[in-house]
Amino acid sequence: MDQSTPALWLSRHTPTQDQIADAKRLGFSIGNIEDGVRLGALDLKDEGDVKALVTATLGLCAERGCRAIFGVIAAPVLAQMARTANDAVQLGEWSPFDIPVYVSWNVQRTVEGGKPTFAHRCWLLAGHLSQASCRWL
Repeated sequence: MDQSTPALWLSRHTPTQDQIADAKRLGFSIGNIEDGVRLGALDLKDEGDVKALVTATLGLCAERGCRAIFGVIAAPVLAQMARTANDAVQLGEWSPFDIPVYVSWNVQRTVEGGKPTFAHRCWLLAGHLSQASCRWL
């Protein structure tokens, strides 16, 4: 029986087998891949788009019981994670509603002009996402 904790995928690309296995090593089972690819492919043109993405992502986490997010995260979402961290500093702790986000450390970059390639090295905890910190958007 699988004892790993459910996690949501968030990226415009599907995860590799190495990424899935590495998440499993950390105790997480990446699921909801289709939903995470759909959300990861959203074009983030302004703060409203970022707020909609964060809200939808956290809604899926709540609906599906996901306790973490894994993926290749867009810069505006990384900035939102920094806002969540600032809130945690002010509170003196992470909120139980903050969801940890792991980002992929990829190596073996593509040769300029070549087909996109990479090798997954490991997952790194980059921060947390929170609906409360969306008030800044």
